[in-house]
Amino acid sequence: ESVDLFDEYRGQGVPEGQRSLAFRMIYRAFDRTLTDAEVEAAQQQVRARLEQTFQVQLRS
Repeated sequence: ESVDLFDEYRGQGVPEGQRSLAFRMIYRAFDRTLTDAEVEAAQQQVRARLEQTFQVQLRS
């Protein structure tokens, strides 16, 4: 449903020339409650696309 950038950090613990970004993502089906498995599958697709497209390193 939505993606919002809510934090950007550069400094201690982040390699020089890089930054740490934090996003809030909302997953929603308007007709029912999503299962944990559905949300996890969607999250894995987002992670894979970010890694492929932007060569990002994702933290847990």
